Amino acid sequence: MSTNPPTLAFDLERDLRVLAAMATNLTPYLYEDEMYGYLGGDLPRLTLGGLLMRLYRLSRLQDRLTVEQQAVVEDARANFEAGRSKWAVHYESKLVNELRSRAEALLRFLDECTDDLVSCTASYPSQAEKRTMIEHLQEEAEGLNLLTEDHRALINVVDQKIRRVLRDGTFITDERLKDVYPRDKFWWLYGSVGESK
Repeated sequence: MSTNPPTLAFDLERDLRVLAAMATNLTPYLYEDEMYGYLGGDLPRLTLGGLLMRLYRLSRLQDRLTVEQQAVVEDARANFEAGRSKWAVHYESKLVNELRSRAEALLRFLDECTDDLVSCTASYPSQAEKRTMIEHLQEEAEGLNLLTEDHRALINVVDQKIRRVLRDGTFITDERLKDVYPRDKFWWLYGSVGESK
């Protein structure tokens, strides 16, 4: 019996709404201590990783967006850049703290995969999205000269563990994002976790 591996959903309109809400609420979020900011309703928690990920992918989908949708992305980018500039010390602190926290959480998940492969298989797409956020956080930290050798080593361990459990396969999210997330860079989005053949 063949079953399709779980996938990661993508809703363009929701992504735009989330990006706009995150960028609008960035300033109060930056000077608070919490890593996860509250946006309300059915929206996810505000994090720098979530904001950077959406800004990246929606910017690369410009040719698929209406003029109004493009304006939402540009407004979000302007709000993001203003907040990052005005609250630079808070932004940088949150950035490196979230990078470490997300990498350590993903490492714990991967360690648990050894004991519970079924649960790991079902949860992998959401964990792969978290690895994508780590990638954006890492690039941002590197661009700001905040990425340490400890960060690099931690992410390297995470990637080694992902490679041990990941079976190469198809893209696990919406086909519209395939050009946004090429296999050579975002390899963890191409495959599934499961029993070896």
